[in-house]
Amino acid sequence: MVDDKLLDTRGYKGVCSINNKMAMCYGPLDLRVEEHQIEAPRPGEVQIQIKAALTCGTDVKIYKRGYPFLTPPFPVGHEFSGVVTAVGQGMDQDLVGKRVVTSNGAGCQYCFYCMRDQDNLCEGMEEDFDEFVQMGGGFAQYINVHAPIVRQNMMVFPDDVPFESAAMVEPLSVALHGINMAGIEIGDTVAIIGAGPMGLLKTQLAGMRGAYIIVIEKDEARLAQAKKLGADVVINPDKVEDVVKAVRKLANDGRGPDRVIEAVGLPETWELAIDLVRKGGTVVEYGGCARGTTITVDTVRLHYDEIILKGSYSASALETELAFRLLARGRIKAEDYVSGVYSLDETKQALEAHMNGEGVKFLIKP
Repeated sequence: MVDDKLLDTRGYKGVCSINNKMAMCYGPLDLRVEEHQIEAPRPGEVQIQIKAALTCGTDVKIYKRGYPFLTPPFPVGHEFSGVVTAVGQGMDQDLVGKRVVTSNGAGCQYCFYCMRDQDNLCEGMEEDFDEFVQMGGGFAQYINVHAPIVRQNMMVFPDDVPFESAAMVEPLSVALHGINMAGIEIGDTVAIIGAGPMGLLKTQLAGMRGAYIIVIEKDEARLAQAKKLGADVVINPDKVEDVVKAVRKLANDGRGPDRVIEAVGLPETWELAIDLVRKGGTVVEYGGCARGTTITVDTVRLHYDEIILKGSYSASALETELAFRLLARGRIKAEDYVSGVYSLDETKQALEAHMNGEGVKFLIKP
């Protein structure tokens, strides 16, 4: 987190507006890299020259279908790191030149949910989306980070941490939140549905908790990566007669996994997660389905088997800090997730490569 000594109440005027090349979404599958003016940072803000940005499943969904809270055209990209080039009033000039990473949001710290340590559900984000949440702007040369995010979720990292590793703070924090929701204990059997970036991160984190891990995924290359990152067993559902039976027989003498985490975002995989878990087990539905999607749950099984069903969204400020520590210590490495490198002008190609399953994540270097 930003040290108190870097805050300066005397203020600083910052710099004049400059040209900034950035990726803008004009609608589904319509992404353009354009040059726009970026103003000097406002009070409490910092301006970052972006050195590394990573593609994400959320970016792909936005590219495919837009974003409900934003009107096109709007900037895209939210996993990034870089170097501070200017600061707004109230920030110490000593921040300029620091290597930093931020999350893409922050809680207001005074609403009903923030007061209950659930800042990922902050009501302030709903009331003032632009101030507390910064969903886009990472696929660019520069970005001004909003003051609440700077205060809570900006971290300075040392020279020996690569920019692409630091850029993984946001996805790792979200993966960690899902793992925490699952309540994994040493010796648990955990089934993870999906081996995309988030499924793979959850696989690594579940291994750190001492779990026996089963990963279910249709893509053979991703299954191989899951095995490399700690999965004990990998299963391609297209290659077994009954995936529920195949998974259950590997866990608790046929009873099923203790915890199941869904990391795909389809109603059928949400329902599969419930089918897989043992009596008294916990299901975490992480993958986001399209708005208006519904699933069917067997009420008898939910009731009499005492299944615990949870959703998982975003991450807390504490989980963001813990994710940063894991990356800074090299426990999670970007090289295990970055499948290729693109220039800023090639952002559309990078998102399409991610969308088409040509790799796990892609690095965009402005």
